[in-house]
Amino acid sequence: MAALNGKLTKNLVRTLGPGRHGDGSGLYLVVDPSGARRWIVRVTVKVQRNREGKPLCTDFGLGGADVVTLNEARDRALEYRQLAKQGINPRYNSR
Repeated sequence: MAALNGKLTKNLVRTLGPGRHGDGSGLYLVVDPSGARRWIVRVTVKVQRNREGKPLCTDFGLGGADVVTLNEARDRALEYRQLAKQGINPRYNSR
């Protein structure tokens, strides 16, 4: 399937095939070959560095798409990005 440009829709969340599908701003829907669907967000934590000295970029699971709606995933992704921008690692401040 061609790369998706732009926002996901409720219908796309239900029908997209296997792969990692971007919604924008670091939010992705991951669809496994089995059909399982889950949300992840990729954030870069300000001021934190990895072992090579590069900015710490981490993926965080937001929950399965059967439980977490598209709008809820977007809201949670925004919260995680705001924490990361403040230099707070969401791993230690998540729900």
